[in-house]
Amino acid sequence: MEPERESKGRTALRKSSVLVLIASISALVAIYYVQNRVVPGRWENAIRTSTNLLGLLAVPVLLLLGCSTWVKTSREKLSVWRNGLGLGSMVLLSCAWMINLAARMASTIRPYQSNFFNLEWNATLFYSTLVAALLAIALKGTARLLIFSAALLLLSGLQSDIYF
Repeated sequence: MEPERESKGRTALRKSSVLVLIASISALVAIYYVQNRVVPGRWENAIRTSTNLLGLLAVPVLLLLGCSTWVKTSREKLSVWRNGLGLGSMVLLSCAWMINLAARMASTIRPYQSNFFNLEWNATLFYSTLVAALLAIALKGTARLLIFSAALLLLSGLQSDIYF
């Protein structure tokens, strides 16, 4: 009875992680569309605000879920180098998210004196998020989907601050 319940829980988590991946891809497509096309101001503000909030709030939840799934299911089965790449992806994503959060808090507290979030830091966060997304491919199963979704959501949250 117990293994049957665990398998149902895993399939439910797998299905929900696929839905989260689809939602993160659609958020990234929406922010790219807003940046490259002319859309009404209300839509642009709504899309930028929602992707910004998703990048700040959903990323740590997905990282925690992905890390716990990785530890419980596939950590012992993977080789050392794949575990290292997956762990590097998680650490890189969490550091990029923390730096993004700290920069936003600093610019909120002192908006005119904060030069922390300049172009070089923005590029560093972009590329580290892209590298983390590529490193997440080394994981297996649901952990891969969750960590990759977190990277895409963080990327779309970082993209929401760019105005052309």
